[in-house]
Amino acid sequence: MLHDLEDLSLDTTLAVRAARRRLHDEFANLVGDESVDAVLQASWHHVDAGARLKHHVPLLAERFARGQLWALARMNGHHEGVPAVLFLDTHDAGRARMAKALFLQRAGAHGLALSAGTDPNSALDGAVRAVMEEVGIQTTDSFPKPYTEEILDAADMVVTFVGGHEVPVPDDAKHLVWDVRDPRERTPEELRAIRDQLRGLVDDLADRLGIPRQE
Repeated sequence: MLHDLEDLSLDTTLAVRAARRRLHDEFANLVGDESVDAVLQASWHHVDAGARLKHHVPLLAERFARGQLWALARMNGHHEGVPAVLFLDTHDAGRARMAKALFLQRAGAHGLALSAGTDPNSALDGAVRAVMEEVGIQTTDSFPKPYTEEILDAADMVVTFVGGHEVPVPDDAKHLVWDVRDPRERTPEELRAIRDQLRGLVDDLADRLGIPRQE
């Protein structure tokens, strides 16, 4: 069950429970209950943190969660043969989300990607958003998400980062460790260097996975 419901108003609690029930019914045969709860919880915290009108939070959180769960469902045996990559860091607040966005830009319809954190609790820095926008990537809808065993098992490739929390990657999963600096508290020039390093690594990974370059 979702945490922190005791801190919500009765109307909001009922709305969250209804959203949870709909998502469990919709994804019953695609992803596990643990993943539904984890993604909805993360979506709730993301939306609630920036919401001016709190009564919109349950609907927006359900919408965010549904998109993430469809991505996970496609990774989890429903991705029609395209490679699925999980970018996993400690907070899912910098390198992992930048890498995911760059991978999706590079792969288009020929690859899937999720990012997640072992301790997802930080917003994406505004300076990071700015340098990603410089290369045509919007990160407004990006938020930190927890990983689950199901997400790990669903990935064809798991990418972790030097300095992040160690995660027991499944024995049958391909695993890369990227030595990329944490983007927190970096200058714009340093962030561009990190972005460009990630882009090079993503290009190499996409080539390795047989993903054609976009025209």
